[in-house]
Amino acid sequence: MFRRVEYKKAAKEQLKGRWKVPVLSTLLALVLFSIIYGAPLSFFTGDMRANLDFNAGLFDFDFSSKNGAALLSVFACLVWAAFCLAQLRLFDFMSKEPGGISFSDFVEGLGQWWQAVRGALWQWLWIWLWSLLFFIPGIVKWYSYSMMFCVMAENPKIGVMKAMDISKELTRGYKGDLFFTDITFIPLVFLCCLSCGVGFLWFFPYYQATRVNIYHELKKFALASGRIEEKDFN
Repeated sequence: MFRRVEYKKAAKEQLKGRWKVPVLSTLLALVLFSIIYGAPLSFFTGDMRANLDFNAGLFDFDFSSKNGAALLSVFACLVWAAFCLAQLRLFDFMSKEPGGISFSDFVEGLGQWWQAVRGALWQWLWIWLWSLLFFIPGIVKWYSYSMMFCVMAENPKIGVMKAMDISKELTRGYKGDLFFTDITFIPLVFLCCLSCGVGFLWFFPYYQATRVNIYHELKKFALASGRIEEKDFN
């Protein structure tokens, strides 16, 4: 039985008194995003023209290449994927250990950055291919692959393709539940927007911690039904 209310409640309990590291790691990811989007785009586009915007206090680079902008966006998303995997690993640890955590626990997870990059590219490729049929198959596959990073977070040595296969088994019959769980977060997203985005520093950890709790429950269901075995994670 899928119990979304309990998964969210468990996430709050796991984060209680331990918000500092998750919030700081989210802040670091957002700051890095700002740096990436403010970095010299000549590296990606070959356009050496750059203007310094003193009013904003940020570097504002003029570029005309749409391909360069797209490449920069992909790079930023891959960096975000690395941070997401590191956070999921942190929340996986928090879901199992009630003790204190340190920022080094998060930094250790960043060591899986190459696995995160490969995983993101592989995931996006298949979602894009399914989306060519229509956007609905793309959404369905998004949820089918949604546990992939949770699998990699708990099992750092597992292969990317194997993690995707396991995710498909874990989410079989539960994609609708995952979708409606995401729907329940929409009011919080609006509140975060009203806070000028500051609320997202707490929203992302809460959302990711909930996702990890769901992962553990779906894993338990799949193991009990025989759809996967413990050896599949090795």
